Amino acid sequence: MIKNPIVLCMLLVALNGLFAQENIVKAATIIGNTGVQYERSLSDHFSVIGQIGYSKITTTVNDVESKSTGFGYYLESRYYFSSKKDLMEGWHVGPFYNSFMIKDKLDLKTKISSFGLSTGYQWVLDSQLTIGIIFGGGSLNIDSDDPTIDFFLGDIGFLPHLGFTLGYNF
Repeated sequence: MIKNPIVLCMLLVALNGLFAQENIVKAATIIGNTGVQYERSLSDHFSVIGQIGYSKITTTVNDVESKSTGFGYYLESRYYFSSKKDLMEGWHVGPFYNSFMIKDKLDLKTKISSFGLSTGYQWVLDSQLTIGIIFGGGSLNIDSDDPTIDFFLGDIGFLPHLGFTLGYNF
């Protein structure tokens, strides 16, 4: 047992350096899903991300606006190109899966999912604050109880992928 508090503090600081910058907790918004995101480093170049959040979609059919809300989740793996920057910083690319389940005021349920490729850039500031932008695109899959639901991109089966994150790296 370590009895000297100074030695204990030095040991904790040294151990913290070994595990620095392996995690980022973020507030994130990605098309259809606003929530909390967690990114975990797997190596110098690879990380995985999971997000859970709130989903809200507004549709218009025959000039009648309908709002649907629900739950969404997001998964992504990333490859970071730079090895000279801090862990989980710089340009990245990787596959993603985005899914949200929503229902409207009539309790009609809709599941929207997208699988595709994203890229972006993540900055890690000296204060360990992180800022990230994400863009890309993927397949659009819609499964709905509402026969009138139609998205302007549904005919081509493509959903743009745009996002913004703000977090803390530790």
